Amino acid sequence: MKHQHHLRATTAAALAALAAGALLSACGSGAPAPDVTVTVTPTVTAKGPGGPSTPTVPTSDVKGRAFDFGFVRKVSTVAGTTVLELDRLTWTGLSDAKLAQTGVPTGPFVGAVPYTNQNAKLTYTIPVVNGARILYNHCIAHDQPIQTKSIDPTALTGLADRENTVLVQLDAEGRATSIQNIPGCPA
Repeated sequence: MKHQHHLRATTAAALAALAAGALLSACGSGAPAPDVTVTVTPTVTAKGPGGPSTPTVPTSDVKGRAFDFGFVRKVSTVAGTTVLELDRLTWTGLSDAKLAQTGVPTGPFVGAVPYTNQNAKLTYTIPVVNGARILYNHCIAHDQPIQTKSIDPTALTGLADRENTVLVQLDAEGRATSIQNIPGCPA
């Protein structure tokens, strides 16, 4: 594209030089100088980037499940919708099919963690519905009441160890309607 523009510029310059030469030669001969008009019409041949594209909300990777459980690895906003990237965990003694249907126990756990991460490289995209309930549960001690407060979805990626797992309740489209962490209590 630049090559075509350069060729046209060279042609226009050559025509201008010929016109100037004709004028100068006419001056030396004593004959009246002819009227010379050079018209250059620029032609744009390069295409600019297309118009701004409107991002579409990602579809859920967990459609068909009622619940999911894991670590929130990333929270972003796409087309005005909050989107989670969930690293799914396996709850000890609970099949994935049962977890997807009924969730995991929401009370705090004491002692060893009751979950494992069998595939840390795979995450699942989950859009969050507007108005979803997002709760942070904190356990001071196993014999003390749980402290609970509402949080922003972005806070889900900064939860401390033993408090950083979340149970996500999903609608029929696989979108998060409720999210709460499952805290581990100190013994």
